[in-house]
Amino acid sequence: MKKIRFASTVTKIFMKNQMQDKTNLLLDVFNMVSRCLIVFLLYHYIFKLNGGTINGVDYKTTMWSMFIYFCIMILNIRRLDSIIMNEVRSGNVEMFMNKPTNYLTICFFRVIGQGIFSFLFISILGIIMMIILVGIPNLNLGVFIPTFIITLFLGQILGLLIYGLIGITAFFIQNIRPIHWVVDKLVMVLGGSYLPISMFPKVMKVFAFISPFGAINFASSTVYDSWNNEFIIRIGLQLFWIIVFGLLLSLVYKKSKKKAMINGG
Repeated sequence: MKKIRFASTVTKIFMKNQMQDKTNLLLDVFNMVSRCLIVFLLYHYIFKLNGGTINGVDYKTTMWSMFIYFCIMILNIRRLDSIIMNEVRSGNVEMFMNKPTNYLTICFFRVIGQGIFSFLFISILGIIMMIILVGIPNLNLGVFIPTFIITLFLGQILGLLIYGLIGITAFFIQNIRPIHWVVDKLVMVLGGSYLPISMFPKVMKVFAFISPFGAINFASSTVYDSWNNEFIIRIGLQLFWIIVFGLLLSLVYKKSKKKAMINGG
């Protein structure tokens, strides 16, 4: 119960700060609208040229998939590694690591708190606009609703572990930005940012399916018909990668903590 209360308190603090900062919310709204307008108009023309479907998937389903991806990006857990790197460089991280509270836990809920208000606000408005402008996709709600919630939750945990691991490497290398750039682009490409997953070549589809970078955004695939036959495997893959990166992060964090204590001492 103490851990739950602590997590809730940290999240609420940063969420309230985000709610008071209207500039960031407006920027998030602008980014979401501009991305959707460009992508939706572009693919409307592409689908029209191809008779309304590509690889057996229609325009409406594809746009809902990309909309979900853009909503997930608003949570912006990708900023986690930069936060850790900046605190390692400034030396503030040593102060947090010497306290009973786990430093990574604070960072995790800090990032969640900073993004959750924009995510909820824009997602709710976006869903209404999507229903009006694009329409409602054909979904098996009995499968879609629970699996969407599960895969969204697990995907964000996996994302926190991956970006947290990148951030902690700042103890060992001065600049983590090249690592961030490579991983971030893999997450964006395999998540369906530049190209809808339904349009991927077969090799890329397989890689997006089995890789941890694609698993972060499995929630964006919940609108496809194939999801009804794949969701058990996909959830299993997310759990597998969470265990792998959880163990890796735990190992590197322990070494980082020793390094911080030595330097601090």
